[in-house]
Amino acid sequence: MDFNYVPSTCPYCGNGCGINLVVRDGIVAGISPWHRNPVNEGKVCIRGNKSFEFVNNPARLTAPLIRKDGKFVEASWEDAYKEIAAAFKAVKGDAIGVVASARNTNEDSFVLKNFAANVLKTANIDYCGRRCNADAVRGLADAFGAGATTNSLADLSEAKAILVVGSDPLAENPLAGRRVIIAQQNGAKIIVADARTTATAKIADLHIACNPGTGVALVNGIISAIVKAGKEDKDFIARKTKDYEKCRAAAASATPDAVAKICGISADVVTRAAEIFAAAQPAAVVTSAGAGSGDLIRAVANLQMVTGNVGKAGSGVNLLRGKSNAQGAADVGAVPGEGGLTVPAMIDAAAAGKIKALYVVGENIASAGAHVTDALGKLDFLVVQDLFMTETAAKANVVLPSASFAERDGTVTNAERRVQRVRKAVEPVGSSRADWQIVAELARAMGHEKEFAFKDAEAIFNEIAKAVPAYAGITYAKLEQPEAVQWPAAGGAFGTAFLYADKFATGDGKAAFAAVDFKAGEAVSAEFPFMVAAQWPMGTLSVNTASIVREWPNPAVSINKEDAKSLGITSGHPVRVSGKGGSAVLEARVTADIKKGVVSMPATFAAAAVKVEKVTEGA
Repeated sequence: MDFNYVPSTCPYCGNGCGINLVVRDGIVAGISPWHRNPVNEGKVCIRGNKSFEFVNNPARLTAPLIRKDGKFVEASWEDAYKEIAAAFKAVKGDAIGVVASARNTNEDSFVLKNFAANVLKTANIDYCGRRCNADAVRGLADAFGAGATTNSLADLSEAKAILVVGSDPLAENPLAGRRVIIAQQNGAKIIVADARTTATAKIADLHIACNPGTGVALVNGIISAIVKAGKEDKDFIARKTKDYEKCRAAAASATPDAVAKICGISADVVTRAAEIFAAAQPAAVVTSAGAGSGDLIRAVANLQMVTGNVGKAGSGVNLLRGKSNAQGAADVGAVPGEGGLTVPAMIDAAAAGKIKALYVVGENIASAGAHVTDALGKLDFLVVQDLFMTETAAKANVVLPSASFAERDGTVTNAERRVQRVRKAVEPVGSSRADWQIVAELARAMGHEKEFAFKDAEAIFNEIAKAVPAYAGITYAKLEQPEAVQWPAAGGAFGTAFLYADKFATGDGKAAFAAVDFKAGEAVSAEFPFMVAAQWPMGTLSVNTASIVREWPNPAVSINKEDAKSLGITSGHPVRVSGKGGSAVLEARVTADIKKGVVSMPATFAAAAVKVEKVTEGA
């Protein structure tokens, strides 16, 4: 029996936990935590622990498929490339869109970016994670100069206070949540703002059950109370920031009473949160790119500048990510070029007949709803490259089989800017190939042999290190240790643990305050009386992992037990949830762990206010 361990990186969330692929006789038979990896220190959640299951799922795509007479038939790679090349050559570049993935490697996204620019001649490239990442990343860049988390996950253990807003780390990014628990064990006070009594809220010293979408108002209220009490860090503000007056003026109207009315809470909790946060040094903010609001990021950046909590361990804005390479995809340039379209704009353009062809690599964009499915149906040509026959792949003209993370080499960059290796442990299933290899071969089939003659993933990474300043000096050799490298590499043997110790990455070296006003979203009404707190949906990897499906078999909507009683709803039974954009039937989960008047449901159902109705038999 041949048996060995291959170190790699978990393919799920942006924590980037270290794992060992347990290989027996050429098959990934299990996962063993990588105890020396500083991200997770030998701990792993159910997603990482069962990540070998989707690798071995018999539903994996194993050969190229071409649609003929309405049905998919297996084809050779050569025939698939000919079909795609002919279709792409028949369309002008600005009528082609390219969708990258935040779960593909840096090498995949870098080659795809160059393929879009140099072969297809289109600026329309974007990675799908930017639907929830773009505003958050831009907020960090505008405030501090770089669109990245300021600190390391391990830093959270050193914080004396942590504000969690727009995130549930214990459920969404469990090993980041572990650092919150360690901080609390070390004496830190934990403040959680969430309409739900989440796993993280249950450990909080102060749980603020604010209404969904009111995080900006709450943070402004905390800033206002700190300034009113004279607890702002005047020295830090004077030396390291600019435009403080903009922030102070905007926050002035956010009195505890005003904030309480907006958030549906008592004024006392706003004051208490301000007292806890102002008294702690250092203090950190934990939030999520999935919160989707650049305004929230700018507001928490303001809070950290007001209190002098940037540029040291245990502080900063810690932006958690939903996918393993959301940071890396942006770093290597899988974003729109000048005049290029974002993913939502590409969908709109496809619906309007302006985008004629779409190349989707590693994303199931059709899961976002009927409007996307309808838009895909209007394309002249759709290519999908993935592990499974997703809803998006089912609409394609050509489907190409990707190799999984266990079947290829590469790198990913986690939420704390740590560039880590993904290592090939087994051979790809069938004739599937690494995404970068597929794209390079397609480019060569379209006459671009010289520009895409990459020997292997390491050769591509060497090009990334030349092209991306933040990656300068990083090599595969330097990534062999479990600590890997946090960019920028010049910060030490393992890179830079936290940013902005000396100055910010702005033109003048100073962080920039902003006037951030609370903007109310869609209001509840008689027709749609429930506010919506979004929860993470199940993605392609999870729905193809049997152990995860057993734990969470059906999409569900959580509803307060008193609201459920008034509507005659019982737990486990179907309900119809309707908003302005449509409706869906979900399983009801009746609970006391959510505020009255609020429901929680997958984020793919894009609505801020809904109605919930009991589904009767036969309906």
